[in-house]
Amino acid sequence: MFARVATYSGDPEELVRGFDRSLEELAKLEGFSHAYFGVDRSSGQALSMTLWETEAALEGSAERAEGLRSQAAEPSGATIHSVTHYEIALTA
Repeated sequence: MFARVATYSGDPEELVRGFDRSLEELAKLEGFSHAYFGVDRSSGQALSMTLWETEAALEGSAERAEGLRSQAAEPSGATIHSVTHYEIALTA
């Protein structure tokens, strides 16, 4: 399992709406497993985590995922601060 984690700042409600709109398209990508979106409503900080079945699926989805991130963040004027990839080494 592999993860892509991105961090943002912006209006939390707009970010949530933007990411909600992108979920259906995201779920169609090959090797997609799960998505999580967290917000700190008091600071406007947010993060997304998408999980992928293989490293190839993670890398193969990178270009489309970049577009979906931008579409989700754009209406709120949010800033995308970072995008990082991880191998999931442990689960509980």
